Amino acid sequence: MSDEQAPDPSRRDLLARLAFATLLGGMATSEQASAGSHTAREPVVYPPCDEQLKAEIDAVLQRTEAIWNAQEWWRLPTEIWDREDPTPMYVAEELYDVMIGWDVLDRYIFPPKKGLDAFRWGYSKLWVKELAPNVALALYDHWFEIKIRAPGPIGVPRHGFDRVLSIYNKRDDGWRQSLYAQCPLGPDTYTRRMAEKLVKPDWDEFYEDVKTRDIQDPRLKKQN
Repeated sequence: MSDEQAPDPSRRDLLARLAFATLLGGMATSEQASAGSHTAREPVVYPPCDEQLKAEIDAVLQRTEAIWNAQEWWRLPTEIWDREDPTPMYVAEELYDVMIGWDVLDRYIFPPKKGLDAFRWGYSKLWVKELAPNVALALYDHWFEIKIRAPGPIGVPRHGFDRVLSIYNKRDDGWRQSLYAQCPLGPDTYTRRMAEKLVKPDWDEFYEDVKTRDIQDPRLKKQN
């Protein structure tokens, strides 16, 4: 690189300071949002909801979890989804387009074609809302672990998590799913949340112990 092409040292220093300030700003925002929690953030508490409706939807989600973890995915379209709805909707995080209708949905819920080796699914923080008589919305967090049947890095098991919105219609045989929409965090927020999840459970204990120590860097004394 010639001298004319080399970046101006003062400009480079300014950019470095701006980048650092942006990082500190993001950390400050995260700290404010955590309301003083040492382990990143306090969990969100949802308002009260209809406990009877919640229990009924929770039973459907428990059955969904059991089906996935038994690797019996072929039961999902007939036991969980609402076959009476001609236009079911599935918003998958890994696809650009929304799937609407049984022609595309039945093809999607066919893991052997994707080389799926194993899949584990779970959920938490369920909240429900009645949208209309016999129509309910469910909000919950979910996590999954997946292994693709392929050699190399793509075949290594991996983990993910999302928020999910589902809509259920009440039929003669119970509540049936009509919409399943994954609502992932943005890339920056997802990465930060993933890093928070990796913090070990004993962090608070470690942090409180650190605060009791009188930490004195001897190099600072020499500068004085």
